[in-house]
Amino acid sequence: MADRMKVLFASLLLLAASTAPPPAAVVPVPATSALASAHAVEEMRGVWVVRTALTSPQAVDAAVEEAYRAGANALFFQVRGRGDAFYTSELAPRSDLLARQPEAFDPFARAITQARARGLAVHAWFNVLLSANFGQRLPPDHVLAQHPDWAMQPRRAARRALTADPRGLPWLAKETRDPDDVEGQYLSPSAPGVADHLDAAVRELMGRYPVDGFHLDFIRYPSRDYDYSRHALEGFARTLVAPGDIVTAPDRNVAAWDEYRRVVLTRLAVRLSAAARAARPGVLVSAAVVPDEATAISHKFQDWPDWGVRRVVDALCPMAYSADSRVFRRQVEQARERVGDRVPVWAGVGAYRLDTGGIVEKVRIARESGAAGAVLFSHESLPGQDLARLRREAWAGPRAAGPSRASEGEGAGGR
Repeated sequence: MADRMKVLFASLLLLAASTAPPPAAVVPVPATSALASAHAVEEMRGVWVVRTALTSPQAVDAAVEEAYRAGANALFFQVRGRGDAFYTSELAPRSDLLARQPEAFDPFARAITQARARGLAVHAWFNVLLSANFGQRLPPDHVLAQHPDWAMQPRRAARRALTADPRGLPWLAKETRDPDDVEGQYLSPSAPGVADHLDAAVRELMGRYPVDGFHLDFIRYPSRDYDYSRHALEGFARTLVAPGDIVTAPDRNVAAWDEYRRVVLTRLAVRLSAAARAARPGVLVSAAVVPDEATAISHKFQDWPDWGVRRVVDALCPMAYSADSRVFRRQVEQARERVGDRVPVWAGVGAYRLDTGGIVEKVRIARESGAAGAVLFSHESLPGQDLARLRREAWAGPRAAGPSRASEGEGAGGR
């Protein structure tokens, strides 16, 4: 019955917005390339490299060196953090964190060069919907400065957002937020133009840099109390026979409203994955996902089990950051059970909560639980760790997964 309801809901969305791309439930997912499939079978020994490591040549070099000494074989560089760019872009503003660096400094190009010298694979880590910190000064070419009406809104802002000056919508989202629910300003995936903007940004990034992987992050809603923007409410209303007051329609159609948000998000995941693969054939597309399935599907509207089963992505990385080994094991095993052998599961390890022994234990549990590897969050946790022990006890043996054929050819990082 649940599957039939999903199909029916997707059909209603398609009829209601015939000029828009069809919902994810009926969008054919491009076949995963043989290159990506082959590369994904190697054990992942990854490290998330936060944008703080991309602020100078010295910081880039140190992050790569520490990860190499720890035994890593892949680095995930956060090149889009808050709607900005740590790479050369005509579509996103250069990050303010690079203000003290010369314009000629391209952090991602240097990261690629340094990683290649160590035989490490490079993944471009891309924050999708989270686009600004609250109170952040936005340069005129920032996506939310150019399109303030694209700001996702919390429930308590719904009524005011319908009549507010569009220029004030990011402020409204800030003033009506629950600080425990949201990290910053999110883009609304229902807003016309958002998917086009992100698609273009992905194609630019993938076309310019010879990377091995493209890593989706923050492709989720902050909580159940988002997205109550005009665009989302009007989009949902178009799927209803008699919507009535669009602000209260979600409360009168709870299950349909939840499914609407899941479908919109999955449609975006499908599109961005396809854009990455089109711009760089053979690239391995992965996603960082909420580890608890119920929370992911019902509170973040991130249907990652569906993404894995249908191979929307080539690998899933549940952010199983709990220091409790029992919780960690259960979350990794659940992910493996939900996607089977369709795509690899890389266990996200909260290294920032652990000492070296704890990291080693989590990597071993990930293997025992059937994961195809682990990714440590983050590079900032490596200084002070016993890197030799980590390499010896967690990541001993050949590194295996180095640069792939997807990274061959011209690109900013190769010049």
